[in-house]
Amino acid sequence: MPALFRWIFVGCLGRIGATLATLVAIFLIAEAFDKARYLGHGLDGNMLLEYLILKIPFMISEFMPVVVLLATSIMLIELSRHQELVAMRAAGLGVNKVVVPLMAAAAIVALGTFVVSEWVTPATNQRLDKIERVNIHHLPDTAKGIQWLKDGQHFFRLQALGNNVFQLTMLKTDAQGHWLERLEADRATYANGTWHMDHVHISRPGGDNLNLSSEKHLQVAASVGPDTADPPEPRHMRFFELMHYAQNLQRAGLADAGFRFTLHRKISVPLSCLIMVLLSVALCMHLGGRLGTASWGIVAAIGLGIGSYVMGTATQLLTMADYLPAGFSAWLPDMMTLGFAGFLLLHREGY
Repeated sequence: MPALFRWIFVGCLGRIGATLATLVAIFLIAEAFDKARYLGHGLDGNMLLEYLILKIPFMISEFMPVVVLLATSIMLIELSRHQELVAMRAAGLGVNKVVVPLMAAAAIVALGTFVVSEWVTPATNQRLDKIERVNIHHLPDTAKGIQWLKDGQHFFRLQALGNNVFQLTMLKTDAQGHWLERLEADRATYANGTWHMDHVHISRPGGDNLNLSSEKHLQVAASVGPDTADPPEPRHMRFFELMHYAQNLQRAGLADAGFRFTLHRKISVPLSCLIMVLLSVALCMHLGGRLGTASWGIVAAIGLGIGSYVMGTATQLLTMADYLPAGFSAWLPDMMTLGFAGFLLLHREGY
């Protein structure tokens, strides 16, 4: 490994670690002050500490692209202000001698981000959501609102009516996920592994038409009920779990936007770390040591990093409201950032 590559690579990783530690510390301090008001009202000191520690993987999986942007921008500004870039150009070295080690460091970080989001955050998010629901907001351990539960080839949609009584929609599918039967009960209760339904409307596909019927009372055996399973949350699932579950929902004709958005984000967020390196090069790589230029570069990097994260949140909301396709909205922040970085780089080269 050439000495120049190793020097920039190690320096970039060190600045990424320092930037991440700083942002995590700021976030945890703010979060500690916010959650301290619940001490003695569902939270104790040990649980608050557990809550804060569990937030760290969430921060890594969500904010790492912004961390990479800030860290590489700081690295490039330091190189510019100390005239090291000028010395490299004078020695006949191209820009690639700086960009390649930065991209290599970002690739290592991107891989680590994917590992955390795939094998760590699904478990920590489950525990975080439970603490939020039970200890902070004092709600039942299992959600009692509208939820979808899955039992083999059966999907159950529950809407609580009160006193463990639900409106129930049951969708039965074949092995390929195509629906075979739909039951809609005005009133349903669950006991001893069986759903007891009243005033049930039944529809079955029959060629180009639907076969409709009704039953006054109906019982369906099922291993899941309102107190035995939580509704599936995309943030609690791994990549292949998300993919298979979204496929099952799509084949059954059910809404799958939230699952597909999270699936795409598991890839787009790590890749965003690489795109942020290009953006930092476009903003902060200068041959001189002018303080004003460097200052504007880091300010622009901070603003664009925050803007990219906000855009990711906004596109998620638009996806859940069915205004944007899940895949497009998940990749939109990356596409816009890459396009902007490419424009700045071409402009710098005189195109």
